[in-house]
Amino acid sequence: MIHVRHLAMAGVAALTVSCRPSERPAQPDTAELSVSDTTPSPPNARPGNASRRPATGPANLVPLSPLADSISAYLVFAPVGEDWFLASMRNRRIYVDIGRVDAEVRRDSSRAAAYRRAVEMRSPVPLGTMFRLRGPRGAEDVKATAVETWNGRIVLRVTGSPALDSLARSKSIFVATAFRTDSGAAPVADSCVRDASLSRQISGRVQSVRDSLMQELRTGPQPPYERLQRKLSFASSQVVGCFGAARVALSVSLKAGNTEWVRERIVLIDTLGKVTSLRVTDYRFRAHELLVAFDADGDGIDDIATRATAERAGATTVLSLDLKTRRLTRLVAGFAWEDQ
Repeated sequence: MIHVRHLAMAGVAALTVSCRPSERPAQPDTAELSVSDTTPSPPNARPGNASRRPATGPANLVPLSPLADSISAYLVFAPVGEDWFLASMRNRRIYVDIGRVDAEVRRDSSRAAAYRRAVEMRSPVPLGTMFRLRGPRGAEDVKATAVETWNGRIVLRVTGSPALDSLARSKSIFVATAFRTDSGAAPVADSCVRDASLSRQISGRVQSVRDSLMQELRTGPQPPYERLQRKLSFASSQVVGCFGAARVALSVSLKAGNTEWVRERIVLIDTLGKVTSLRVTDYRFRAHELLVAFDADGDGIDDIATRATAERAGATTVLSLDLKTRRLTRLVAGFAWEDQ
């Protein structure tokens, strides 16, 4: 016989359970899931820039073949919502770097096809994306037309005007910023003349400043270890551009080991010979070979593309110039590499 008191206690317990909030474990936000959470960040990654899959979109609902699905685990894309990318010429084609692939995908045609399919279905930057390309010759809109890979990087081949295609077949250095855009704009030619040779006076001043900077680095702080002191080397590079009143950007560095220890100075030199020192913010990269100057962000002042290096790593970076603060700050980077 069940006592009334027991029934009342059971009823209270049932009421307590029914009123208790759900104790099911919280489900992860799919927008925060990484394509490859176990893969370390690339050397050019900004703080917090883990690769993300888009949370929604029909492409991510399409199932992949087993091979393509296995390859997708090794794809590390730029963050969802990223608008700035780096474009560069490789093998007479212009590519936009959108991430990296940590697997061999060129071994045979089946793996290559599976790789392309995985990128097409999982990339936050799909084929057909329009970019506003800003380079040494000006700005124009281009379209992503094919998925390829280059030296471990996920790249999109872009096509534009016949003049751009002709430039891609030349042997000149081509680096540009690629800004993702949804609205088209007419091509704009760059008004800065960078091909003209420097006068003898400016050339002499640049050489004099280079010698002074080398002497400053030679007599300044040296590497703390003897093994590095035996491997000291100087490097210098310069580019001509339109940096306000300045005409030449000059970089001089003293390096030891495999860029293990670096002291670097980057300056601007105007037509009257005045020298302006610049500070550089390029995250982990400490040495910079200046490649080409161009207006990378459309503000009317030239910025600088560099081959940036750290110990056993490097990338192509574009440094944005702020004349007011006298600072070069990384705008975008790509085509990163690492020595194993």
